[in-house]
Amino acid sequence: MVFAATVAASMILCGCGGDITSPDIKPHLVPATGHAVPIDGFEPFVMPGVFGELSVAQYRERVELLYNTVVYDGKKPVFSASDPIAPIYDAAHKFLATYIHDDWGDNREVNTVHAIHDFLIASTDYDFELYGSYQASGADYSSDPAFYIDGVLVNGRAVCDGLARTFNFLCAMEGLQSARVTGSFASALHAWNKVKIGEQWLNVDVTSDAVHYTLGGKAYKQIAHGFMLISDETLRSFEPNGHDFVQTPFTSSIDYDYFSGEVVTVGEKSYSRVVKSQVELNTIFSAVSAQKGKIGKLELKLDFPGKTQVNGTDMYTAEIKQAYGKVKNVGFDLSGGNIPYFRFPNGVYLFLIYK
Repeated sequence: MVFAATVAASMILCGCGGDITSPDIKPHLVPATGHAVPIDGFEPFVMPGVFGELSVAQYRERVELLYNTVVYDGKKPVFSASDPIAPIYDAAHKFLATYIHDDWGDNREVNTVHAIHDFLIASTDYDFELYGSYQASGADYSSDPAFYIDGVLVNGRAVCDGLARTFNFLCAMEGLQSARVTGSFASALHAWNKVKIGEQWLNVDVTSDAVHYTLGGKAYKQIAHGFMLISDETLRSFEPNGHDFVQTPFTSSIDYDYFSGEVVTVGEKSYSRVVKSQVELNTIFSAVSAQKGKIGKLELKLDFPGKTQVNGTDMYTAEIKQAYGKVKNVGFDLSGGNIPYFRFPNGVYLFLIYK
């Protein structure tokens, strides 16, 4: 049973005035028109018939059969009209048919992973209540839907293992090679994925890219991409919360530079997400300050000259503090350790900015 909370991406922030409301989660998902999901062309497998009401154990076995049929056997499941697990598959197929595009060409693999990553974070609540109960009692929750694809695709509530399995399931339906990886993160048991992009098996940790924080007693969530498509070395070396896992045959030695060529739009102007200097960073924060109303997240990759050990420590503390100084009536107290941002591998930051 793999059961990790989002330790590194959790924070309690103290507001200091301003109208602070829930920031919108805006995944990078644009509806398509009739995407031909690859699994529709796979060899069919007729699921065994269902007779009578299933026990909890029987239902769980059937969900595992569905998972194995798609992920390991590479076949398309065919259901009877009364099959209780058909809605799980239908929900997965509907997402892929709606948000994966047939015209992505050479960028298909990366764009498909990106869409699946964002969908899982936006549509799934991490089951902190279940995790808390486990921490308090140590009870066996291995049959709970939160650990499986139905927790995500039907209930919209899961832990890391459910997210990792669903990532595998969706990738398999799209004909992408992926694997579930287990290990630890911040000393807690954890699960994430590797996916094959070109000839590289890159790590994707959906759970760790779901940024949870508490503000004024309310819980919020944002999407980040700092743990998307990175190498084994980056995943292991990132401090203070590195990943620890047994070496797998699917190794990765490079990071995919997701942020290169990406832009962030503030008002009517766009800026590169890869920020090369203090002047550029200050300019973006000043642009935010000039906007009316609330600005939620701002995800950037800082890549200043001379900043070479970004995975070992927060090397941009002074630079970020100066940039926040450009925002008038900032809604956070920047003193002490009350920092309104989240740090990810390779100089990636998710800033929270309110006025």
